[in-house]
Amino acid sequence: MDLLTSAAVKSEISLDNKTAVNKVTDYIKNKIILKELKPNDKIPTEIELSEILNVGRSSVREALKILEAINIIQIRRGDGTYISEPEDISISQSLLFKMILNNMQLKELVDFREQIEIAVVKLAISYATQEDIEVLRKNYQDFLECIENNPEDYERLHTLDSEFHKALAASTKNKLMQEVYLFSFEIFSPMILENYASGQIESEDKEPTSENHRIIIEAIENKDFYLGIHGVKIALNLWKKWINKNENSKMSE
Repeated sequence: MDLLTSAAVKSEISLDNKTAVNKVTDYIKNKIILKELKPNDKIPTEIELSEILNVGRSSVREALKILEAINIIQIRRGDGTYISEPEDISISQSLLFKMILNNMQLKELVDFREQIEIAVVKLAISYATQEDIEVLRKNYQDFLECIENNPEDYERLHTLDSEFHKALAASTKNKLMQEVYLFSFEIFSPMILENYASGQIESEDKEPTSENHRIIIEAIENKDFYLGIHGVKIALNLWKKWINKNENSKMSE
């Protein structure tokens, strides 16, 4: 019995101590962990879940609404309820709101981004294929071309930047890391767009903006972890500079 299976079995034992709604959500969760329910599998009906778990139909209905809200299941009217495909499930929105409500500081986010960037680069160095490297190089060339020929097209710059990080995440060959990394990028995405819109690549930050991408690609190609960290540090130094600038601007208002 593997670790996930063992955890699921222990969780099932303690179902009686949970609320009726939690009984239903945990039941579905454990069935997924035990691989008794897979993507696109139809789950039991409300009546069946009510009988299996000895809970009221209203509790089943509430539990299914919760699971639907976080995209674990899809309720197809007139057909039934199905387990979602993995790509339809995102951790980002609920976690993002939790971070906002917890009043998380920018410094904490930057520290988190630094550690996740280093971890991603390390995995990319280990697992990136030549095809992955070519995708990153093509993106880098398009990025340079946009900087030189259309520096005012900040939306295009932002899109290319996003695509670079998506390609970098994919090169790790680790689905969980991809999810966490792209979530970390999503947190900063509005600020990235704002920086490009305010003329980031028409200032002294023009060179380091693209240079960190080039260095990360070179690090992956040469399997040089320390060079990869250097590339991450360049990007993080820019972030710290922008954050200090924004904070000083707010203080002077």
